[in-house]
Amino acid sequence: MSASTGTHVVVVGGSVAGLATALALAGNGHRVTVLERDAAPPPANVNDAFEHWDRRGSPQTRHSHAFLARLHGLLRDRAPDLLEALFAGGVETLRFRDMAAELVPGATLLPDDDEITLLACRRLTFEWVLRRHVEGLDSVTLMSDAVAQGLLADPAGAGLPVVRGVRWSRGPAGPSEDLAADLVVDASGRRTRIADWLTEIGAPNLRAESEPCGIFYSSRFYALREGAEMPSIDRPMAADLGFLKYGIFPGDARTFALTLAASPDDAPLRALFHGEPFDAVANLLPLVRPWVDPALSRPISDVVPMANLHNTRRFLVDGGEPVALGLACVGDALMHTNPIVGRGCTLAFVNAYALADALRDQPFDLRAFALDLDARVERELVPWYENVRTQDRDAIAVNELLRHGDDPHAMNRPDGSVDPRAMMRAVVRDGLLPAMREDMGVLRAFMRIFNLLDEPADLMKDPRILTRVMDSYQRRHDRPPTDQPSRSQVVERLAALAA
Repeated sequence: MSASTGTHVVVVGGSVAGLATALALAGNGHRVTVLERDAAPPPANVNDAFEHWDRRGSPQTRHSHAFLARLHGLLRDRAPDLLEALFAGGVETLRFRDMAAELVPGATLLPDDDEITLLACRRLTFEWVLRRHVEGLDSVTLMSDAVAQGLLADPAGAGLPVVRGVRWSRGPAGPSEDLAADLVVDASGRRTRIADWLTEIGAPNLRAESEPCGIFYSSRFYALREGAEMPSIDRPMAADLGFLKYGIFPGDARTFALTLAASPDDAPLRALFHGEPFDAVANLLPLVRPWVDPALSRPISDVVPMANLHNTRRFLVDGGEPVALGLACVGDALMHTNPIVGRGCTLAFVNAYALADALRDQPFDLRAFALDLDARVERELVPWYENVRTQDRDAIAVNELLRHGDDPHAMNRPDGSVDPRAMMRAVVRDGLLPAMREDMGVLRAFMRIFNLLDEPADLMKDPRILTRVMDSYQRRHDRPPTDQPSRSQVVERLAALAA
């Protein structure tokens, strides 16, 4: 493998992770061929993408997405031309300093607060601009209706198999062809066939771990009516009620999306897959109600559900050794987490640039490249994967307690001991969340972690933040009761609709 422009990388999958990988590799002088299985080309302009771009291979494109500050900073530093193209396509910024001015009036801002800048747009807008940008790069060839069928590899023999390219076809039923490559990158998403492909070339069994996220979710897009302004952001735009999670995601072109999520085991709430129940529950939520007021906005999409969600990780390096040489995975093909946290596109870009940097630093040794990339994944991605797994396990336990009529925040056990998990839940609900609306330091620390700028474990390690959170918790009885609906109220509303 050479570090020159003669290096050829084949990327399987042309969604955000695959396009990000092509962008990062092209920036380091590599030739890249992207195989995208969807036949439909993007529409001619960004305004038609939401209505007419058929992305059957990427169903999540019709859902809410967050484009976090870590992604904005990465594009600013590594791909400024793409960032400018996004702005030209109507993408806007959400700046922490603007949010903070409304959430904590009179708060003191710091120069570093400008680092907390998100991108506001729909997923299809982002992907349309990204694809057009990558297609315009001289060193990238993007092939649509190109279905990867398997890997080409030297026999394993006494060592590891060495991947030398891919076998592909034009459409799923076309004759197969061979495409040689110095490196193959699987960016084909959570339904990747990489485990089967590795077995076919004699590689060791691919180790993977997977567990349920504990939710299904439904999304709907809205457009502001002419003359209407976005509601104030003087309150957080997401909440977790234990039995129901929801979030509002501002987009481009005066649009926003609303996502409602609940447990797959909570049968009454599965009505949220449909428009009328979705709207009814949206109007029960005080934070959401002003956004979906018919005088302010109108729906521009059906309710789109997504289920069977898992936190999954695949191990291309296992026991300190790669399972094959000349192969890497990025994005959901490598690991994916609960989409409700909105980190997927951001982590895909982090993953793509980690791969490009590992290849830059280890250009002549496939094993060294694999180990370098694995170390970067452990450092840059795995903490967020573990963070979501921990949160989801606890969320499943909370939902189970609520459905049985138990209080998940009741920390005193019958034997007089304290349940540490219940205590942490209570501190988060009655300490951290209120403190974010009262204290600029707590809000800043939370937003830096939410935007992947600091690690999740950093929040409660800072004694100043912990002191402020616990002070807020001690004042919990001084606050008026929450106006959020209970599960029984939501279920009753849904039952009345059904009747």
